[in-house]
Amino acid sequence: MKRFLFTIIIIVSCLAVSAQGKRTKAKAQAVPEINPVEAISEYRFTEAEDYLMSAIQQLQKKKQPAIREEELLETARKGRIKLQATEQVMIIDSLVLPKTEVLNAIKISSECGSIHPLSNIIKEDSSLCSYFQNQLGDKRMYAQPDKNGRLRLVESQLIANEWSAPTPLKGFEEEENDNFNFPFMLTDGVTMYFAAENAESIGGYDIFMTRYDADEQQFLVPDNIGMPFNSPANDYLYVIDEFNNLGYFVSDRNQPADSVCLYTFIPNEKRTLYNIDVLGEDKLRSLAKINSIRDSWTNPALVKEAQKRLNETRNAREEQHKKRDFEFVLNDQHTYYTLSDFKKPRAKEKVQWWLENKKDLRSRSQELERLRARYMSGTDTQKAQIAPQIRLNEEKLEQIETEIHNLEKDIRKLELE
Repeated sequence: MKRFLFTIIIIVSCLAVSAQGKRTKAKAQAVPEINPVEAISEYRFTEAEDYLMSAIQQLQKKKQPAIREEELLETARKGRIKLQATEQVMIIDSLVLPKTEVLNAIKISSECGSIHPLSNIIKEDSSLCSYFQNQLGDKRMYAQPDKNGRLRLVESQLIANEWSAPTPLKGFEEEENDNFNFPFMLTDGVTMYFAAENAESIGGYDIFMTRYDADEQQFLVPDNIGMPFNSPANDYLYVIDEFNNLGYFVSDRNQPADSVCLYTFIPNEKRTLYNIDVLGEDKLRSLAKINSIRDSWTNPALVKEAQKRLNETRNAREEQHKKRDFEFVLNDQHTYYTLSDFKKPRAKEKVQWWLENKKDLRSRSQELERLRARYMSGTDTQKAQIAPQIRLNEEKLEQIETEIHNLEKDIRKLELE
């Protein structure tokens, strides 16, 4: 009897082990065999994650290295998180062109500064990189390799008609293995976009944004601006034309080795995300990948207006359609219409003050007209309250007009020296 019971126990144990083995095998087979690199490039990040976690477990059991798999797993995780935070952006145009021609295809207002091939200032450079020059023409920002060959952002200033030696931008020194490139500063002089190849990138170069802290005199920790701007490929050269309300960025996603795609979009005043629960993951994936720019057109009227502005910047001939931002009579022979017309840096700086004063003059003149209109139609009590405001604005207008007159004299003197 004891032998019989022992036999039964052995049989049950074997069946249990066999069933457990089948469950383990079934569990292992639950993760489909995929190419994780392809899955990541197709934005199937969750599938890539599941496969890679299973693959890493198998390699660890066999005591084999899984460095490549772990790197891909981190990329898949970052991609999944950023996919769920894809920004609603209306992309109005996409243009595939050779890398060598991309800088010529980006046309921005002179007031926003300018971008140029780095080879213009570093003759031996053949990287197809760019440098940013501010609207005054007295500051340049670009990338330069450090002693370890890593690209660092530097700036150079025009002092006494000579460009200073480049100095590293503060706030970018700590990460030894990062590469930084393609800087572009907004007209506020605070917000900067650039491309970086680092631990926060989805793949290759990603576009980041940072701001300058005047108190600390350095740039703050940058933020990855996410999808659809960034992808598992290289994304860089993010440029905003604030005067035409157009934005540009470059990507080599889905492009052959020597080509890139230049995307043009309408910059958002505030960041708004797509709702994955409403769209579903497949639709969100398509928008993040920019499968079709038309799918991003949530407001066709705004798109049409932006496309018109874009066509004007591309097609207008420089002499016939020269942008006139203002009119400044220098002398009987010369009248300037843009900031870039001025050659002397100090004169350009004074022109900016002159423009600010002109803007202030217009604003205060409009306010004075409103006050006078209210005074004329007001009661005696209201007139008594408004009268001091009118006198104050009149005095301020006289001060501004005097300042404008003095600035015009200084500008002419500086430019004609």
